Order: sequence, then structure tokens, then C-alpha cells
Amino acid sequence: MRKVVKDLEDIPAPLVSQEAIDSLQNIISTKNKKLITSDIYRGKYLRADGSKGDAVVEKLDEIYQGKCAYCEERTSIYIEHYRPKGRVLKTNHGGYYWLCYEWTNLLPTCHECNKIGGGKADQFPVKNKHFTFEDCKINQKLDSAKVKANYLNQHEAPFLLHPEIDEPKEFLAFEIETSGKGISMIGLDGINGRGFETIRICNLNRQPLLLNRLDYINDYISNRIKKILLGKYSKPDVPKHTFKSEIKELFEDLDKDKVVLTKPLTLLRWFVMESVDNFQKLIINKLPKKEQDVILAYFQAYKNGDL
Repeated sequence: MRKVVKDLEDIPAPLVSQEAIDSLQNIISTKNKKLITSDIYRGKYLRADGSKGDAVVEKLDEIYQGKCAYCEERTSIYIEHYRPKGRVLKTNHGGYYWLCYEWTNLLPTCHECNKIGGGKADQFPVKNKHFTFEDCKINQKLDSAKVKANYLNQHEAPFLLHPEIDEPKEFLAFEIETSGKGISMIGLDGINGRGFETIRICNLNRQPLLLNRLDYINDYISNRIKKILLGKYSKPDVPKHTFKSEIKELFEDLDKDKVVLTKPLTLLRWFVMESVDNFQKLIINKLPKKEQDVILAYFQAYKNGDL
């Protein structure tokens, strides 16, 4: 998960169309959640060539660079209602049906992060109380300010992080799994904190994600360092400054790479390069023991601006 900026004024047209307004009014007046239509919250429309498009899906795909809002894997977009529209699991709350077409409540996710039994689905635990439709009204009408995710988050204090409101870097980190066969995501705010709960709710330590993170560490970083080290060993006459420049160039590449939002695992790529401690925990132990101190010293020098 990484922080994402969404223009709250640039709302896809189908969400504010007369059809959406009439549909929402009908849903609210009847409290019939079966009337919620995916054609509206997906933003169905006809293109000029007669083919069908999904305006909301396409806009979220653009904003999130084709990645899941929670796990950051590239994916075919599923529309996720951050606050569940139909029910809230393990409560008697009937779901936030009045937010079914609300732009700030719609996120793109992969199937795995949002599936029933193993993903978020209808989970939405909060520290305070869940708002009801009555809490979102003013003068007997739905208050446009009270349906926005930032307002609701301030009052409900949900455990699930919202990538457009929260800064995931403050809540999430990584460590090598005990078995050494994966990279786990961990919560920085302790057991039952928001980081911990977000990981649990979306199952962000499922096996494929553990392995994908490890593959990135091994294939993209550790193996590149090993290749540079191999060149040093196989060509003993290579000047020290050449080896140094190659290592520096790699670190510079990794720094540039960490802000390329089109790639998966943005948070992990940032985390690795953020501090010497992070680099040591995730990278150094993957290198030949006799070179670990050398590479760590080079990375320390790079972070200090002395390389």
C-alpha cells in the first residue's frame, strides 16, 4: 500500500449523472440494497465506436497505475467499497448503502485482497462507532460533507488504512519471515493497531505476496550486487574506484526506482532504501558473508552523501 492522490473534484461523470442521483434516492428511500447497480459505480458508458467502457474503473486504473490499492500488485480492477455497501461483518450494521456511488469510497483492488473468506470483503472494524445513514444527514437530507471518507474517518477511526487519506509509511514495514522464505509486512503501531489490522483484513501476508517481495529483494537487488562482486573477484585488476562507481550507480538506480509508481511493491522499494537499518535487515544477509560489511559500509557512505 502507498499514499495515492485522487482529485476529489474530478469525479467520473456516471457517478454524478441523473441516473446515479435517481438511483441513490430510490435506494435511500427504500433501503433496498438490491437496487445498487454495478453499472453505475463501475461507470458503464458507450464509447464513440459503440464499444462499452467503465469510466470509474478506467479512472481508478489511471490514478492507481493499474495496481491494487491494498497489495500494490498489478491487477484487473475490481471496484472496492472501502466502507462496505451491503453489510459490515460481525456487527448489526446494515452497510453503508448511501455511499454506494461515493467517489471517496471507491478503490481499485485485486480479487485476492477483497474476496470473501481470505480478503477484506465486508470487514470494516472501527475504534469508535459505525456511522449510520442518520449520522450523515442534515436537515433531513444527506450531507455532502459527511459522506466523504476523510470526514467519516475522523469520526469513526477505522482500523483499515485508506491510501488516499493515510500515509502507509507511518504504519507498515517489512521483515524477513522467520523461515527465510518470504518478506512479511508488519505493523509499526503494535498488535491490533491500524497497520496490524490492515494486514489482517486484506490478508497482506498471503503466500504469493511473501514470495513476490522476496523475489524483488533477491532478483532485483541482491543478485545485482552479487554480479558486481563477481566482477570484482573475476577481474582482480579492476581498479577500486570502478567497483565503487558501480555500487554507487546501483544505489542511485534503486533510489530512482522507488518512486516509479507504475511498478508493484512501491512501499517495499521505498522501505529498502529509506535507512541503513532497513537495508541491512533485508539485503545484507543475502550477500556472501565476507562482503556483507563492505557493502553495508558503502551503503552507509551513500546515505551520508560520501560515496
